[in-house]
Amino acid sequence: MSASAWHQFFFVMGLGLVVAGLTTYVITWMLVAVHLRDHHPAERARVSGFMFAPRAFGWYLAARWRALRDRSLAGLAVLGSIGAWSIAVGAVCALGAKLLASAGGGA
Repeated sequence: MSASAWHQFFFVMGLGLVVAGLTTYVITWMLVAVHLRDHHPAERARVSGFMFAPRAFGWYLAARWRALRDRSLAGLAVLGSIGAWSIAVGAVCALGAKLLASAGGGA
């Protein structure tokens, strides 16, 4: 496989991870937000109500939901954490492939 094909593969793979992670993140955020509203209102206020707020995204990346020791929340939030990490890793992969391709790396 040529260097160009590798760049394209990692770019498309990164975009796929972003899309899959975004889908998981959006679906689970709605469920987690309702659970936080009903069972942990102080944490909901601290995290913020908007799913794309940096604080909410960081809450998933750092797995801060574990500090609440709520098994029902953990069942939902672990999927959101996987989605958040997929978004982050996919974005890094796609951007890295694009930067390498534009710099002519590996050619």
